[in-house]
Amino acid sequence: MPANDPDLVVSDRPSAKAALVRAMLPRAAPGRAGTVPQRRAAYERAAEAFAAAPAEAETSPIGAASGTWIRPPAAGRPVLLYLHGGFYCIGSARTHLHLAGLLADLAGAACLVLDYRRGPEHPFPAALDDALAAMETIRAVAPLSPVVIAGDSAGGGLAVSVATRLRDDGARAPDLLVLLSPWTDLTCSFRSHRELAAVDPVLATEDLLAMAARYAGDADPRRPELSPVFGDLAGLPPVLVQVGGQEVLLDDALMLVEGIRAAGGRAIVHHWPHMFHVWQWYHPVLPEGVRALHDAGRVIRAVTAVPSPATAGADTPPGRNDGCAASTPAPGTASSAPNGPPG
Repeated sequence: MPANDPDLVVSDRPSAKAALVRAMLPRAAPGRAGTVPQRRAAYERAAEAFAAAPAEAETSPIGAASGTWIRPPAAGRPVLLYLHGGFYCIGSARTHLHLAGLLADLAGAACLVLDYRRGPEHPFPAALDDALAAMETIRAVAPLSPVVIAGDSAGGGLAVSVATRLRDDGARAPDLLVLLSPWTDLTCSFRSHRELAAVDPVLATEDLLAMAARYAGDADPRRPELSPVFGDLAGLPPVLVQVGGQEVLLDDALMLVEGIRAAGGRAIVHHWPHMFHVWQWYHPVLPEGVRALHDAGRVIRAVTAVPSPATAGADTPPGRNDGCAASTPAPGTASSAPNGPPG
């Protein structure tokens, strides 16, 4: 990313649609009381309300798992590997095709959405092994293309774990990580779990801990490959983090950025004080989601040297909603973002 690309704090008043989505979240989100299969089915139904799978989508084996190519690799085009969220136990490529697809469009990238194996049937390190296999697949079919790993929630933490494993193995690193509300501490020990519990409409710490145990199995959840915020963060590729100020995982994001910077790495944060967990997932009905993905797409294009649609003369992707003001530079580093509930 450009060396002068600033942090952003987007403190605009939420749109009317954001207020409506937030009010519906306690009822629309996959029920915490259900079994894992029930929650998986609920997540699938919720995603189907947004969009059908793209006509050009093609599913293929990826090691012991599978993945869906929304757009196949092509010469001169970067490749986006998308790792879905869902506590490592629910969610799938199908639940995230609409999110990964728009991000890929805005980035000018080919896109592979990985259906990694999930807990509790396939505990750690299954998801990590599958993500590494996906990187091998991408390098084999597009050896000269820039590669970006993006992920939300659990997928964001998994993206960091993939990058650190590639670094440790001396393998070629991805060019950028794009992390949407990343879950980087499976012990749920940061203070935002206490300070923001009352305002988070999506996540509950006790539920996160229960799902973490289903995926971690016998492994220590503080192990860096499960909770990468506690690992060695030196030598990682550039990182873009987007996080809401009304989610208990706020500190998971900010502490990761702080750790990368302390280790000499490059990380920027887009902090939305009035937004909830992975609001980008709701982009078909939420202008703030479209706007955040536009910002992420711009960073990906800058890193991978893909011209903007206007410069390239291509069709312009969906624009920013007029009800959202432009992003503004943060008055400092990520740590300048408020750590408690927004006022």
